Amino acid sequence: MTICPNLLSRKVSNPSWVIDIKHANISWCNQDAKWLFSRFFGIDDLSLLKVDEKLLLRLQQFSQHQSIGATLNFSWSHSTTAKDYCECIGTLISLGGDRKGVSVKAKIREPSQVTVNKSLDLAWSSFETIKRFKTLPMAIFDGQGCRVEVNESFKKIFGEVEKIEDLFVVSSAVHSIMASLSEQELLTQEIRLSTLSGIRWYQIELCYQISSDRVFLLTHDVQEKRDHDVALYRLNNYDSLTNLPNRNLLYSQLEGALVNARKRNLKFGVLYFDLDCFKVVNDTFSHRVGDELIQQVAERIKSIIPQRACLYRLGGDEFVIVQEHAEIDDLISIADMIMKNSIKPYPVSQMEMMITASMGIASYPEHGEDIDHLLKNADAAMYRAKSIGHNSYSIYESDMNDNIRAHLTLGGGLRKAIEEEQFELFYQPKIRLSDEVTVGAEALIRWMHPELGMISPDKFIPLAEESGLILPLGEWVLRRACLQLKEWREQGFPPISLSVNLSGRQFMQSDLVEMVGQILEETGVDPKYLELELTESMLMADAQQTIEKLHAFRKLGLTLSIDDFGTGYSSLAYLKKFPIQTLKIDRSFVNDLGVNSDDNAIVKATIAMANSLNLKVIAEGVENRAQIDVLNGYKCEEVQGYLFARPMSNSDFSSYMNINVMGQASMLAVH
Repeated sequence: MTICPNLLSRKVSNPSWVIDIKHANISWCNQDAKWLFSRFFGIDDLSLLKVDEKLLLRLQQFSQHQSIGATLNFSWSHSTTAKDYCECIGTLISLGGDRKGVSVKAKIREPSQVTVNKSLDLAWSSFETIKRFKTLPMAIFDGQGCRVEVNESFKKIFGEVEKIEDLFVVSSAVHSIMASLSEQELLTQEIRLSTLSGIRWYQIELCYQISSDRVFLLTHDVQEKRDHDVALYRLNNYDSLTNLPNRNLLYSQLEGALVNARKRNLKFGVLYFDLDCFKVVNDTFSHRVGDELIQQVAERIKSIIPQRACLYRLGGDEFVIVQEHAEIDDLISIADMIMKNSIKPYPVSQMEMMITASMGIASYPEHGEDIDHLLKNADAAMYRAKSIGHNSYSIYESDMNDNIRAHLTLGGGLRKAIEEEQFELFYQPKIRLSDEVTVGAEALIRWMHPELGMISPDKFIPLAEESGLILPLGEWVLRRACLQLKEWREQGFPPISLSVNLSGRQFMQSDLVEMVGQILEETGVDPKYLELELTESMLMADAQQTIEKLHAFRKLGLTLSIDDFGTGYSSLAYLKKFPIQTLKIDRSFVNDLGVNSDDNAIVKATIAMANSLNLKVIAEGVENRAQIDVLNGYKCEEVQGYLFARPMSNSDFSSYMNINVMGQASMLAVH
């Protein structure tokens, strides 16, 4: 559409035309201008009228350095015998897209002042002019908004519109537009109009002619431009996978929240979280499955958080929740809801998958006085939660950034540690409760760092899982444990079982069963003395595949145990299907045995259920005789804890075995 101020406002002796700068021609002119070009320049065909090269260069420079609406004074001349010229004022306008033009108004200067033939005014008609436009929808209404005349293009698009207000989706909008029009000569606005094909966005130009009490309307369909702008906005500000707002909108909201909080002395907070062991899903099942899981996680969390909170996806498996006017307790409530809803599996690609989140909480102004520090500190709190255990949250504390630096330092040295075998297995005895004889042990890995000394697994196992180094590290643990069983056998110790913990990512390893079988064959260890410990959440990530893999382990002759039983979300229906032999009751239920009636009831019920399923029960974290008395009363078979022994190095455990196992065997032989 050629946008031309005063396009329909004809005034005698006021020639107007539009110069298309790009094409160097006249794209439109009114009747006075036609008369001017014919009378003084001898040109009736506008296609023959070219813009002077010097003037064109001036107009090009003007359009490059000025904005729409800027004005320029210049002279318009043409090579004629009369040597007439015009003084002009040009206004920079848009011709649609990136095209620009100049709307020109001229005043004739010649020896005899030009007088327009009045017959021209009589011949010229607004109605006739409107009908000449074939593609541009145009209409004339009277001062009361009633239709006077429309062209065919307008009819095809809008139908038989009788009143101007019928065009507008919001009919009241016409009143404010008409009120504004009475105060200015021309009004341009983008607004939604009702067409025969539905509601669309249009750019409208309205001009009110006082002398005739007429409103002239031009319309230009900008729906596609609007759609493009909306699509571009969504592309820049929303995540394409989950349709959640992305990092750009996160910073935008946080900037607004920060200004509001400073102005009104309010608080707001962020909850930064990522999904535990999500890389395992991508590496094991493919990125397509991972994407589907991300979508379902986003939908579930979006449905459970408060309406005042907003969920953002930063990328990968990282998300942020922002809640304004919120205290720490409000953010803790959100974290609790997310943890609680993790017990429900996600149906993904004909599988039932479980995945939890580690969350970090930071609040303004306690934990950061600007956006960057607030997000950084929430991120640090998330890493603390991840190091403590999955499906948990932490609130930011000032020492967490030091922990992050240590976290990164350890991460850099982990691969080298595996290559140089800087790890060592420690062993904690398992005690048969009926006679308090050592019948087994649990292998626990320690990192013997050359500079930092011994590092506990809760510091480096999350790093190993994130980086994928858990796979070679896990293989080393299994091989070392089997070699240790072989050494104990060769040293003449009575046969005991040795349990090894598997990580979630390691359990998802496609060739895990084959690898374990190969290690058993290489070391010559009897499989019945090797026990694999798995967590509930690990087993429930894909229950059907878990069942198949567990049966494959049983075919090898291994013993299988569920570790930390009671802290996960295993289904009793699946528990019957899993070919396991042992349940380990988590230390959190053992701590207050004999003191807390709820813990007593839980432990008693767990042991009774296990006995009914012919499962052995081990209670871990036993530290006093009162706990032993309760567990004996409930018929618990084995225990593990500091009351009997802490985790020991290989040499210390051998000494322990010589005293406690070999000695007990000798006494039994004597009696």
